[in-house]
Amino acid sequence: MEENNMNQATRPALEKKSKSKIWFWILGIILVIALSYIGYGKYSEWSYDHDEEIYQNGAYLGYNQAILQVVEKANTCEQVPINYVDKDNQSQTINIFKVECIQPQTQS
Repeated sequence: MEENNMNQATRPALEKKSKSKIWFWILGIILVIALSYIGYGKYSEWSYDHDEEIYQNGAYLGYNQAILQVVEKANTCEQVPINYVDKDNQSQTINIFKVECIQPQTQS
């Protein structure tokens, strides 16, 4: 009979330990999910900022290269045609040339 009393006394303690282990695992899983969600959000933000910076640097270098090509060609006293689309979505062309290359015509 004494063993039964002991078993009954230890049973609630074991049930408490079992319930606390379950809660520990549940809270651990929730913590891992929360940290993963936050980490993914931060990584996505960093990745977007990094990609945008690369795009901006590429555009800047491309614009610089295009302007330098126009200037180099204009320095050879050649006409440089530039095509663009205006605000009405119409294709337009303008010709650029260096003013110093215009020679005054002599009158006879």
